[in-house]
Amino acid sequence: MTYELPAPKGPVRDVALQGGYLIGFSVQALFGLFTAILRRRLSLHETITQTLFIGRVSTGPSLLLMIPIGVFIAVSVGELAGRIGAGGYSGAVVAFIIVGQAAALVCALMMAGVAGSAICTDLGSRKIREEIDAMEVMGIDVIERLVAPRLVAAVIVSLALCSMVTFGGVIACYLYHIYVQHLPAGTFMATFSQYGRSSDFVMALVKAAIFGIASTLVATFKGLHAKGGPRGVADAVNEAVVIAFALVFIVNTVLSALYTVIVPAVGEF
Repeated sequence: MTYELPAPKGPVRDVALQGGYLIGFSVQALFGLFTAILRRRLSLHETITQTLFIGRVSTGPSLLLMIPIGVFIAVSVGELAGRIGAGGYSGAVVAFIIVGQAAALVCALMMAGVAGSAICTDLGSRKIREEIDAMEVMGIDVIERLVAPRLVAAVIVSLALCSMVTFGGVIACYLYHIYVQHLPAGTFMATFSQYGRSSDFVMALVKAAIFGIASTLVATFKGLHAKGGPRGVADAVNEAVVIAFALVFIVNTVLSALYTVIVPAVGEF
């Protein structure tokens, strides 16, 4: 398999061409992942290495981003709820916003912007150094050796990040509720447990895993098809981040719509 794209012949045709190649690459990569797992040919060392690498570059930024978001939500909700005399319902809002949407989106931003750019840079550098071509000449399956471990690592890190940022966001809102608004902790926990559902958290984990897979597929695709030297790698990274951002927001909209149809809201039957 040769990782080269045809020369662009216009913006519209270029978008359509890259979209088609990306879909084909994604199908091939997912099939290669399942095949490697079933045949026990998935590189455990590469998977662990990539998991540690992605986790190291993503964990800090995720927590640093989620804590201000949690505080911002707590301040906004607390001010509005205080005006209408419903300050005790801040726990319900936290359950709706942070657990249902914000945690998965923060995870998506980190996977697309931080982990995705790192993966794309790594593979793009190998591409311009002709390491990818050398692996193909030696008969090594690039999908199985490089792409599949990164997909598994992205899923593992995405699930861990989603859990951590959910906990961090809830704790930030909880502390604001107690120490800034000076409201009883029992009201926060009561409304949080009343309106927060385990299915919301499970859906957030599912979203995070899908976001991680989508971002990694885009990053590996752009990295393996980078050309033009160091400048081409930089262009590939920029394109990968933009495409991944757009893709995860589209996927999030679709998944959220399906979830509201499948799982009714609290109080509905």
